[in-house]
Amino acid sequence: MEDIKAIIFDWGGVCCNEGEPFASEALQKTLSLNPEQIAEKARNIYDGYYTGKYNSDSFWREIMHFFKLKENLEINPCSLSEAYLNSYGIYPDIMGVILKLRKKYKLGLLSNLTPEMRNKIKKKHDLEKYFDAEVFSCDADVAAMKPDLKPYEVISKKLGVPAQNCLFIDNSLKNIDAARRIGMKTILFLSKEKFLKDIANLL
Repeated sequence: MEDIKAIIFDWGGVCCNEGEPFASEALQKTLSLNPEQIAEKARNIYDGYYTGKYNSDSFWREIMHFFKLKENLEINPCSLSEAYLNSYGIYPDIMGVILKLRKKYKLGLLSNLTPEMRNKIKKKHDLEKYFDAEVFSCDADVAAMKPDLKPYEVISKKLGVPAQNCLFIDNSLKNIDAARRIGMKTILFLSKEKFLKDIANLL
């Protein structure tokens, strides 16, 4: 991979465990559905949130309206948001690798993410310390989710590196396949241990 000039990371599932919008146990119990089932039933609203159609408050109110839920102490926009924002945890060893890689390569972050979580991680984790460019599905100039090709094109342009000189890392095979279609080299993130072995020759 001697022609690699930029390395692009996914966020959830690579830099941290996946955040779960419907993490609220009260919501799951009330609906008798797991998070995946909730997302599937409210697919248009869910996808709309990831492409910037809703802010935090409007999304949760739309979800509550969709499922005909009345606001109470456990189910309200604030508590549902809090459960979501607390549902992920950073992988410190992966973030350490990213800092090492930044000494040699341009680094990008490309993630399907809601405005709510995007704003949280940008503020909490000082992403500019790790990445030269960040692109999220909910950004106004993107408004599309991987594996749509637009997010890949936007991050390549922001980094100023042609797709064929980019290495893309994601835990989703369909997102990896999309990156390959525009010429990026790829690593499928299966586990932290395997990834650290895969990336070792670039460090």
